[in-house]
Amino acid sequence: MFVIFLVIGSIVCFLGRKLFKPVLFIAGVLLSVCVIWLLFYSTFLKENTHAWVGWVVLVCAILFGLLIGAIFVKLAKLGAFCLAAWGGFSLGLLIYNAFLYHINSQVGFWCFNIGIALIFGILALCFFDHILIHSTAIAGSFLFFQGIGLVGGHYQNPFTLAEERAQGVVVNIDPLFYAYLAGTIVLYGLGVFAQYRHKRADNDKGHDPYERLR
Repeated sequence: MFVIFLVIGSIVCFLGRKLFKPVLFIAGVLLSVCVIWLLFYSTFLKENTHAWVGWVVLVCAILFGLLIGAIFVKLAKLGAFCLAAWGGFSLGLLIYNAFLYHINSQVGFWCFNIGIALIFGILALCFFDHILIHSTAIAGSFLFFQGIGLVGGHYQNPFTLAEERAQGVVVNIDPLFYAYLAGTIVLYGLGVFAQYRHKRADNDKGHDPYERLR
C-alpha cells in the first residue's frame, strides 16, 4: 500500500489534467474499494475475522472498482463529479484531522466531509478546468502522505479518530501530523503549479483533455 499510494498519489497530483482519462479510471477503482472496505468493516468484518475473508472482499472490491473505473471513463461528467468530490473529501479529512477532531459526533464528521465533497463535485460541473486541477492536486498529495504515514507512523486515521470521539474517548493529535500536513500543502502547491503548466502547454497546442465535458 505504501508503494501504491505514493505512485498513484504522484500521478493524480501532478498529472491529473494531462492523464485525465487514466486518472478517472484510477479514481473509480480507489473510490469503489474504499467505500466497500468502509461498509464491510463497519458491518461484519472485525479484527477476529479470518484473513481469507478480508482478501476475498478486497479482490471483489477491486474487480467491482475496475467496472466503476470503466464507467467513469465512459461517462466523463459523472467521473469528473466523483473525481472532484474525492478531492473535496480529502480536504475535509485533512481539516478534520488538523482542527475539527474535537467534535464528538460521527454524524457531524460524515456530514462535514460529504458536504465538502458535494460542493467540489457540483463546482466541477460549472468550473471543471480549475476545480479538477485543484481537486486532483489535493487528492493526490493527501494519498501520497497517507502512504508515507503508513510506514512512518504518527499519522492518525481520521475515521478512527471520529469513532473514538463518538465513544467519548479523549484524543490528541500527534504533533508530527502537522509536519505531514505541511508536506501535503507543499506537494499540493507543486501539483497545482505543474498542472497549470500543462494547461498552458495544452492551450498553445490547441489540445483540450476536458473536451467531452464542455
